[in-house]
Amino acid sequence: MWSKRPSQGLRIINVVGDVLNQSKLNLLENIPDEWGPKFQAISGAVAYTRTGPNSISFRAASHMALVMLTPQPDREMALSSERKSVFLAPVGSVEIIPADADLFARWREPKENLLLAHAPDQLSRLVELEFEAASFEFRPPGPGHVDDKALILAGMVREEFLRGCSADKLYFDSLITVLSTYLLRSYSTLSDRKRKISRGGLSTKAWRDTQEYIRAHIADELSIDRLAIVANLSPSHFLRAFRQKAGQSPHQYVLATRLELAEQLITTTSLPLREIAARGGFSSHSHMSALMRERKFTTPSALRRARTGR
Repeated sequence: MWSKRPSQGLRIINVVGDVLNQSKLNLLENIPDEWGPKFQAISGAVAYTRTGPNSISFRAASHMALVMLTPQPDREMALSSERKSVFLAPVGSVEIIPADADLFARWREPKENLLLAHAPDQLSRLVELEFEAASFEFRPPGPGHVDDKALILAGMVREEFLRGCSADKLYFDSLITVLSTYLLRSYSTLSDRKRKISRGGLSTKAWRDTQEYIRAHIADELSIDRLAIVANLSPSHFLRAFRQKAGQSPHQYVLATRLELAEQLITTTSLPLREIAARGGFSSHSHMSALMRERKFTTPSALRRARTGR
């Protein structure tokens, strides 16, 4: 039931090898750690920052997008220019910083925002999968431009950060994928392309391949990009099709599969709980315990005690 299929795993790893290598880069190295928590996945990286008054200046090594979660009066900014603009940045303001752009920003009030980052190769891969395009250029909006949909998506990412150790990595990855795709559609040359609307759910073969891949790689860091390649769909179509087929999102399905495996190993083997957590793809024993308590109303220790009769 849980056996691996090396041939399929090798195929998928080779397909996304360049993206995996890019994901090892520190995409948020220019953002001080004390400004707030960060998360980096195969699809990209995101930071939830709370700081100020302050300023920052750097050359962007990756493509970045910033969504304001609090208003910033008299925000000062320059993007690849000596000329600094001073403007009001309301809640929901979006700023796009293309790779290799020189950024200067200063704010005079404490601020809270979400920052998204992609290595150029990561974003090019998403563009290829999602838009079937070989290239694109960003078109940054004007100062103080408000985007209500981007604000909603950024708020969902913020809520996941606030979950702390209970945060779900694949859900983070899903949100990064959705937000990135939306920003590409809205603020790049891809907005000129006629949108291809994909309909229908997963085929029988795609559903079987996706299930088998999840089970064979349950201990790995799964991503929407990888799963979409297995199903031969674009990431956004895969998210819709998977929910239609499974009745739940990919991250909910993967979590249920991990908990199922953990429960099976706890009740049928004498493996240490820490090893079971690792085999199930949990970040730690405490992470597995917290999720099992939340979803199953029990704990690994309680299940083990029930098995041994102690």
